[in-house]
Amino acid sequence: MAEVVYTGQTYRLRAGTPMPIADPGRFVLQTFMAEVSDVEMYSCTENLPASDEFRGQGGDLMSASFSRLNIAGGQYFQGKKVYSPSYVDEDIIY
Repeated sequence: MAEVVYTGQTYRLRAGTPMPIADPGRFVLQTFMAEVSDVEMYSCTENLPASDEFRGQGGDLMSASFSRLNIAGGQYFQGKKVYSPSYVDEDIIY
């Protein structure tokens, strides 16, 4: 069975704690940059990531999650890998 991989990105706005302003009951949320992470989604693979592919072990993966597919032989998986983020100005995300 061939490995099928889709690639994409996730975006997360980084923000501080809401701060009260002069108007009673109103708050302002201060943002500071955004995180952009590359994501690989596997609909079918035989290869699971190794420990040395993760941050802290010398690699660039933030997280990975895979589950076994119900196919005879039990050697096929689906899941995703999320790589370390880069930080960008939030204005470039639209």
